[in-house]
Amino acid sequence: MATRMMTLHQRLQHAPTPMAGLALGISSLGWAWESFAPLGGVAQICGALVASVLLALLTAKFVLHPRLLWADLAHPVVGSVVPTFAMATMVVSKAAGTWLAPTLGVTLWLVAVALHLLFLVAFVVHRVRGFELHHMVPAWFVPPVGIIVADVAFPGTAALHPLALGLLWLGMGLYAVLLPVMIYRLIFAAEIPDPAKPTIAIMAAPASLSLAGYLSVVASPSPLLVALLGGIAVLMTLIIYLAFIRLLRLPYSPGYAAFTFPMVIGATALVKTAAWMQQVGFHHHDIAIVHGLATLEIVVASVIVGYVALRYLSFYLGTWRLAAGAA
Repeated sequence: MATRMMTLHQRLQHAPTPMAGLALGISSLGWAWESFAPLGGVAQICGALVASVLLALLTAKFVLHPRLLWADLAHPVVGSVVPTFAMATMVVSKAAGTWLAPTLGVTLWLVAVALHLLFLVAFVVHRVRGFELHHMVPAWFVPPVGIIVADVAFPGTAALHPLALGLLWLGMGLYAVLLPVMIYRLIFAAEIPDPAKPTIAIMAAPASLSLAGYLSVVASPSPLLVALLGGIAVLMTLIIYLAFIRLLRLPYSPGYAAFTFPMVIGATALVKTAAWMQQVGFHHHDIAIVHGLATLEIVVASVIVGYVALRYLSFYLGTWRLAAGAA
C-alpha cells in the first residue's frame, strides 16, 4: 500500500499546471455546444465532469506538493496560466448550480472568484519585481482579463450582480491598458521562445471573453461597444487560425492547452451576439451571418480541443507509466 501511495504521490508531480487550461477549454466547450444543438445539458455535464477530474488532479498535486505551486506562481509564463484553475472552476460552478443545487453553484463561483483574485495579486507581485519586457507573453492576459469568465458563468443572483459588473469593468479596463503594451512587446522585443509560443493563441481570447461577459451581465448593451469588441474578436480569431499553421508544428508541450479556450470563447461570444441581435431586431440575414461564423468557430474549437486532449493523454500516460516504473 505504501508503495502504491508513493507511486501516486510521484505521479501527481508530473501533472502539468497548464492542464487547468485544458480543463477550462473542455468545460467551456461542453457548455458552448448547448447553444448549437438540443443536447439537454448532456454536453455541459460531460464537460464539467472531465474538467472536474483534471482540476482534482491539480488540487491533489498542490496540496501534496505546495512548493510546486509557489514555483509556478513565480514563473513568468506558468504563473500567468495558474488562474485558469479558477476560471475552469467558475465554468464548473455553472453546471453545478444548474444540475445539482443553485447554492452549490453560487458557493463554487464565489470561491473561484476569490481564488482568481488571489492569483492575480500574486502574479502582479511577482512580475513587478525585476520586470523585463521580454518576459511578457500573451498568457499575461489571463490573470487580469480572465476574471471576466466570472461574468460568463454568473449564477444570476441579484445580490451578486454589482460584483459581476465590477469584475467585468475591471477585466475590460485592464485589457485596454495591457493590449498596447503587449503589441509593443511582440513587435519590438525579443522573439517569444518556442516553449511559450503556444500562448500566442491566447491573443484571440480577451476580446471574445470581454464581449461574452458584457452580453451576459449588462442589461442594455451598447451596439457600438458590441460592434467594436465583435470586430476585434473575429479579427484576432482569424489571425490565430492562420498562426495555427505554424503553432501546431511546434514540439508538444503542456502549453498546447493555450490553444483550447480562446477558440471556444470565440464561438461563445458570437452565438451570444447573434442572440442579442435577434433580441434587438437586426435583420435575419445579418443574424444568420454571425451565427454561421459562430458555427464555424465551434467546429474548429471542437477539433482543437479534441486534438490537444489526445496529445495530453498520450504524452502523460507515458510519463506517469515511467514514474510508476521508476518507483
